[in-house]
Amino acid sequence: MSALASCPSCGAALSFRPGTMVAVCSYCKALAARKDRDPELIGKVADLVDTGSPLGLGASGTYTGRAFTLAGRVQLKHPLGGVWDEWYLALDDGRWGWLAEAQGRFYLTFTQTPHGILPPADTLQPGGLADLGPDGLWTVGELSVATFHSAEGEIPWAVEPGGTYRFADLSGRNGAFATLDFSEDPPLFFLGREIALADLGLRGGTRKPPKVGAQNLNCPTCGGALALRAPDQTQRVGCPSCGSLLSAENGKLAFLKSLKQPHQEVVIPLGAEGLLKGEKVICIGQLRRSCTVEGTVYPWNEYLLLDSQQGFQWLVQSDGHWSLAVAVAPGEIPSAHGEQKNLAALGTSWRRFQDVEAVVEGVWGEFYWTVEQGERVHVTEFVAPPRSLTCERQSHQGGGGEVNWSLSTYLLPEDVWTAFKLDRSPPAPTGIASFQPNPHKVALGQSWLWLVGALGLLLILVMAESVTHRNVELFRQRLDLYEMARLQPEAAEALRKGIPARRPAPTSTSPQAPAGAPAAAETQEPVFFSGPIEIKNGHRNLAVTLSAPVNNAWIGLEGALVSETTGVAELFLLESSYYHGVEGGESWSEGNHTQTVFLSAVPAGTYVLRLAPQWDGKVPPVRAVEVQLRQGVMRWLYPGLALLAILLVPLIMVFRMVAFESRRWQESMYAPYPTAVDGDE
Repeated sequence: MSALASCPSCGAALSFRPGTMVAVCSYCKALAARKDRDPELIGKVADLVDTGSPLGLGASGTYTGRAFTLAGRVQLKHPLGGVWDEWYLALDDGRWGWLAEAQGRFYLTFTQTPHGILPPADTLQPGGLADLGPDGLWTVGELSVATFHSAEGEIPWAVEPGGTYRFADLSGRNGAFATLDFSEDPPLFFLGREIALADLGLRGGTRKPPKVGAQNLNCPTCGGALALRAPDQTQRVGCPSCGSLLSAENGKLAFLKSLKQPHQEVVIPLGAEGLLKGEKVICIGQLRRSCTVEGTVYPWNEYLLLDSQQGFQWLVQSDGHWSLAVAVAPGEIPSAHGEQKNLAALGTSWRRFQDVEAVVEGVWGEFYWTVEQGERVHVTEFVAPPRSLTCERQSHQGGGGEVNWSLSTYLLPEDVWTAFKLDRSPPAPTGIASFQPNPHKVALGQSWLWLVGALGLLLILVMAESVTHRNVELFRQRLDLYEMARLQPEAAEALRKGIPARRPAPTSTSPQAPAGAPAAAETQEPVFFSGPIEIKNGHRNLAVTLSAPVNNAWIGLEGALVSETTGVAELFLLESSYYHGVEGGESWSEGNHTQTVFLSAVPAGTYVLRLAPQWDGKVPPVRAVEVQLRQGVMRWLYPGLALLAILLVPLIMVFRMVAFESRRWQESMYAPYPTAVDGDE
């Protein structure tokens, strides 16, 4: 139940609920502290900044079944400029909740008793981890100092005009949020989460209707017209006419300095409206930033977009490549410090691409922070095409700083031109962007269905072919070369010694030529003629195999398959060679004892094999060889060639995909490839 008191300045009525420490007089803006008897005057508060908040004093709602009333508000100044609102929920059970509002987002927290010792402020760093013991590990999103600006209603803590308060905002998974308030010792611990206003069921109160449309002002330097599309949140304005940097605090423009702006190739003009990824957006600001790597300056342009929910997105253009970036809570990203090259976050594995210092070179339009020409932030980029995760670390004056993560998605230039209905055609991008999707990988992924179908068809054909090719043996013969040369072993030995030998007369066991064949001359090479070979199926291939146990020698076979009907001959050559030895202490060998040649299918009929062995010297290197003729032999060469033909296109795609990735990572500070792959290669 509220206690009533009088304002120590004007005597107006003041209300103090249980837990209220100070109250602000709605008439004279006096800040009064609650005492045992009469309130004590602390001072007077400045006018509230119109932040365009949808909340107002007296509004009521429910949270997790508990009713509350918005009893007060404090406005705190940020070191980078601007203010944010903290609203105080007085719950019916006597507890208090804190609803922080910043850039259209809301964070509801409650005072908690920590389960362990809270870390001191000097042990924390933005982007690092805060170990809260049993309360878990949290990511430090910001470590900074807030300055009291103004207040209204009832406040449950002892605020002071102009007072400063050191704090650390902590971010956890799934929207979890916490704050460490170092204004007291030990620090105060506030625990909660990001929340949507719809979840609070607000009703009533003194809320002001949000401003609709642009606020038209004139530049105080050149008089040029300026249309502020987010007047409640704008802190800085860069005049596109005269290059003046203006302050927009409290809804009024004030000249700060003249900027020497670089030349800007404007693609999306200020005030341009578009439909990007189904969201209505309007361009309210343009930044030109750059980084320097090994003496080379790399510039890029950033367009600040305001969406229909009064939220902000960034459209980034670099060398004709486009991407859309949105903010990500630091707690959703594991801490990434040092030279960590891989990062697992948001269900994806990311690879570190670069670490640079980004510098603001040009400012046009309006911005939600006190941007300055020459402003520097440290940027770390992780990529997983077609997306990237970017971490920006910025230091604050007086110590501390903050870390901001953003998730960027690659856009085709045509998508941007269509979204904003731009004239002309988009220029072709230059080079390869850090997270540009690999077109060859996309094409390879799209061809998998065709590849599976082709391989399946090939498998069916091979199986059908293996069924039809029965591998029937038509002929097998062991040829005694000594006998064919009409040499006895004693004569062969004489030949080895260089003693001439006479060819003996034919014996009954010697192979005979067909009837009518001319008598062989004394110097004629030995020739073997087989008996009739019947080929019944004329649609199957033939295979002739020569097997010879040669040793550091070779033997050849000049053959022909002759049709007894037509006299047409299928000629072939076979060779068996095997050499081995020791050289330099290492043994070596080459060749093979067996060779097979394939013949095309021949018409059905009766055939004869004519075989003429050949070798070096006068004596055969082996006594006997074996010759085999088979039909319907499965030849894997043709399925292999078909498989190669099927895989040729995917193999080319794989090579081009790898070449694309190689060229991409040559631009990285963490390139895994030692050399670049030239585009012509």
